[in-house]
Amino acid sequence: MQETIVFLHTHVLVVVLFLLLFAYKTVLLLLNRHEALVRARRQTRMLDIIFGTLILITGGFLLFSYQGVPGWLIGKVILVLLAIPLGIVGIRRGSKVLASVSLLLFGYIYGVAETKSLTMQPPAAGQNATTAITATPETDAAETGDVGLSQSAETQQEIVAAMNEAQLANARAIYTHLCETCHGADGARGLGGATNLQASNLSQNNRVHVIEKGRGLMPAFGSQLSDEEVEALATYTMTLKK
Repeated sequence: MQETIVFLHTHVLVVVLFLLLFAYKTVLLLLNRHEALVRARRQTRMLDIIFGTLILITGGFLLFSYQGVPGWLIGKVILVLLAIPLGIVGIRRGSKVLASVSLLLFGYIYGVAETKSLTMQPPAAGQNATTAITATPETDAAETGDVGLSQSAETQQEIVAAMNEAQLANARAIYTHLCETCHGADGARGLGGATNLQASNLSQNNRVHVIEKGRGLMPAFGSQLSDEEVEALATYTMTLKK
């Protein structure tokens, strides 16, 4: 888990730095400041190589860390592999068209990454666009936000109420250690595509399934936690729902 988080933060950082350098050189090109562009290219040549290499390494690691690769991510990877060489060629040859197209592609790629959708339409509340788990009627209902077909609010409240203070404190400690970095203390942080637990309508059983088997960038914790701890953690996440 910690390793994935480190790679995720590194990937985001190098992508931002790479895009800032590229945007700066594209602006110089569009303003016909050719001498400044030549100097910028010369001074940042090694940085471009380093950033490009780190993007491929960290991005590749994150890609293979997914528990099933969603379509939007495949599309994003293809677009990145197109946009990077297009931008390099555009800057090197002084082509404003190629550089501008590449910059627009990067903007679109950012939108795809933020919304987890090739149409840049964010998923509805309760959905997780990262990837699907084993399809069942209960899962489908929860994913579409239909609480009535997955598990009633009264049933969820009864499950939570059944936990004693010691179980709740232990589950909270597990959540803080394993989940808080990506989900946030309130469940709504959403780092790396983590589900917004305040809006999720996943039932107790499906939460247990996700914790045990993993999902998207979230690793499987079934081998690290006992069945009782998994159940308690799943129940604790239900207390975050608004």
